[in-house]
Amino acid sequence: MSLTGVPLLILVSLLAVGLPVGAVVLWRYRRLRVLRTAAMVVVGQLMITLALGLVVNRSQQFFTSWSDLFGTNKLPALPTAAPGVGTAKGGTAAPGGTSATHTLHGSVYATRIDGPTTHIDLPADVYLPPQYNDPAYAHHKFPVLELLDGFPGNPARWLGALHLQQVLDTEIAAGRMQPVVAVLPEQTTQTWHDTECVNAVHGPQFGTYLTTDVRTVIGRQLRVQTSRTGWGDIGYSTGGFCANNLAMQAGYPFTAAVSLSGYFKPYRDRSTGNLFHGNALAQHTNDPLYQVTHAKHLPGLSFYAMCASPDPEPCLEGRAFAAAATGGPVQVERVELPTGGHNMTTWRSVEVPAFDWLASHLTAGAGHTVVQARPPTHHAAGGTA
Repeated sequence: MSLTGVPLLILVSLLAVGLPVGAVVLWRYRRLRVLRTAAMVVVGQLMITLALGLVVNRSQQFFTSWSDLFGTNKLPALPTAAPGVGTAKGGTAAPGGTSATHTLHGSVYATRIDGPTTHIDLPADVYLPPQYNDPAYAHHKFPVLELLDGFPGNPARWLGALHLQQVLDTEIAAGRMQPVVAVLPEQTTQTWHDTECVNAVHGPQFGTYLTTDVRTVIGRQLRVQTSRTGWGDIGYSTGGFCANNLAMQAGYPFTAAVSLSGYFKPYRDRSTGNLFHGNALAQHTNDPLYQVTHAKHLPGLSFYAMCASPDPEPCLEGRAFAAAATGGPVQVERVELPTGGHNMTTWRSVEVPAFDWLASHLTAGAGHTVVQARPPTHHAAGGTA
C-alpha cells in the first residue's frame, strides 16, 4: 500500500473514526471495560494524528515511499569528477589534490550580520576552509558560497542533517572543490514568517540583506572575493527558490545558483503573508521564470536545478525554467532523480555533486594557484535535459 496513496489515507481515517465509536459501543460490557475502552480511545487519537500526517505528507511529498520514510531508499549515485582534473574559472591547472584520507578540517564559527543598508541584524554561521589560515594562502581571496535553508528552518540544518562541514572538508581535500568560504545567514526575523528572501513591499528588505548586506559585511570581516563571479548560492526547498531568485535580482549578485527541490515562482500562503500587495513589478521581479522569459540583457548565469520525480512541482517548474532559458545566456543543468521526496535524505544524496558543480563555476581568486575539478555534465537516471 503506497505511503502517499488514497487507500492508506482512507484506511487510517476509518480507524480514526471507528475506534472511538467502538469504544463507546463496548462500554456496556463490564469485563475489561476501562482498559479496553482507554486503549481504543488512545489508538483512535493516534490514528487521527497519523491521518493528519498522511494528508500533510501527501500534499508536500516529504516522503514518497515506505523506503524513503525509513531511510532504505536506494537513490542513484551521481558522478563526481576525479581529483586534480580541470581548473576553476580564472585558475590554472595544477597537480592532483590532497588525498581524502588525510582530510584537514575547516572550522565553523558564529557571527552576526548587521546590514548597513537594510538595518536587519541577524545571526549567521561561517565555514572557513583549512587553507584559510595556511601561510601559502595568506594573500588569497577565497570564493564564497551562500547557503539558504528551507522554511521553517535555520542554518543548523545545513550543519547537522546535511553535514556541511564534513562534506566541504572532504571535497576540498580530495581536490574536487577549490577552497571556499561558506556563509549561512538567517533568513527571517520571525520563526513562522516565510520571507521568501524578497524585498517585501512595505516590509523588510530581505533580498537586499541577503545579497548586498551579507556580501559587504563578510567582505569586511574575511579575506574573500566580492565580485559576482566569486559568489554562488545554494538552497533546498524554500532556500532553493531563494537561490534561484537572488541570482536573478538586479546587479546579478551570484554567478551560479543551485536549487535542491526549489521552485521558480514565489509562493503566497499563510506563512508568507502578502509580500507584494498587488505590486505587479515587485512580483515579476521576484519570479525567476518570468525574468528568464522577459528580462533583457541578462548576463551569463548558471543554474543547477535538482528535483525528485515523485515530488512533482519542483520538477515541473525546473523543466519550464530550463525550456525558457534555451538559447540564451542562462545555462541550466537539470538533475531529476527517479525516486526520493522533499526531504533531507534526498538532498543528502545530491549535495556532494551539487557543491562540486557550484564551486567549479566560481573564479579561483588571486594569490594562489588552486586545484579545481569540474564535474562532468550529467543527468541522473530518469532525468531529462
